[in-house]
Amino acid sequence: MGNKPQYLKTAELLAERISYGDYLLTEIPSSRKLAEEFGVSHIVARKAVEKLLADGLCRRMENGRIAVCARREAAGPAPEPTVAMLFPAFASNYFQRCRVQLERATERRRGLFRPVNFVHWNEPVIRETLNNFDGVFLFGSAEELDPAARELFRSRKHGLATVDFDLTGLGIPRLAMFDASCVRPLLEHLKSLGFNRIDCINTQPCDVETTRRIGAWLNGMRELDYTGILHNEPVRAYEDPAQSAYELMRARLTGEFTAQAVFCTNENIAYGVARALLDAGKLPGRDIGLVAVGDGGNARFFAPSITCVEMPDMARELDQLLDWMFDPGKPAWTDEPALLPRQVPLFIGESTVWKRK
Repeated sequence: MGNKPQYLKTAELLAERISYGDYLLTEIPSSRKLAEEFGVSHIVARKAVEKLLADGLCRRMENGRIAVCARREAAGPAPEPTVAMLFPAFASNYFQRCRVQLERATERRRGLFRPVNFVHWNEPVIRETLNNFDGVFLFGSAEELDPAARELFRSRKHGLATVDFDLTGLGIPRLAMFDASCVRPLLEHLKSLGFNRIDCINTQPCDVETTRRIGAWLNGMRELDYTGILHNEPVRAYEDPAQSAYELMRARLTGEFTAQAVFCTNENIAYGVARALLDAGKLPGRDIGLVAVGDGGNARFFAPSITCVEMPDMARELDQLLDWMFDPGKPAWTDEPALLPRQVPLFIGESTVWKRK
């Protein structure tokens, strides 16, 4: 090892970076810049790049720059398939939990997984990700999808799927971790306990999925025979819905609040509502029922624990999507447009432990 030529050592370092997907969204730097970065001569850096080209890890583009070979461009044995999780740039337990499932599914296929953030729909990183990864799982933003981005997604049908974000009208499959149908088990559970006045509280931005959850609550009024009021005060994109829910609930409790139970469109909202109830001397589960879509994964650890639908195991559905993404011979998705969970996990927490008399 000690006698290995310097250019081979440099080539191995670059190959390791490529194995982690470090150059999937950017070109490999010039030999001069690589020489400065690694502290080697320009000749050594150039020979290292030539080794990568000879090994089929990279290709020379028309402008002379060097880029990593995608699987469809590889001259020799195809490199491992690449999968991106393309999602808005803000902290979220939901994104983290989705990442775990996506990364494990990719590893089962011996693929390379990379999370990629974007801030707005026309950010160049979105197009670069679509062009450089074999498969892309796209998550929606609180901002409305603009026409240019919509057309971009329409033009890239193979290898693109969405998660809890509906672009099925463009021929793009949707992985539904939390379809609006998951609201129904929560409402049925409340009705089974004797709750007949069930309010809905929403403070997160009203994107398509949130609007559908509210719609499921409205449908429940007719089909399950309960009454209720919608308290809909969405925050701006990237603001905190929990804080807003806390303030909303505190304000409602100073007046006449007659709901027997509350349905929250996501878990963070339920935290704010629960804290407001506790601060007012009301215990969720004893004085009022509380349920939520548990997209954050921590509702069972709250005190009191909050009844919620939890994230399902979508391993089979992910395998189905990855099989399609990694097969260039199947350019269009021809199966069901939405992949729904086989079972919706319902966690019964302390927030609905007591029956209405």
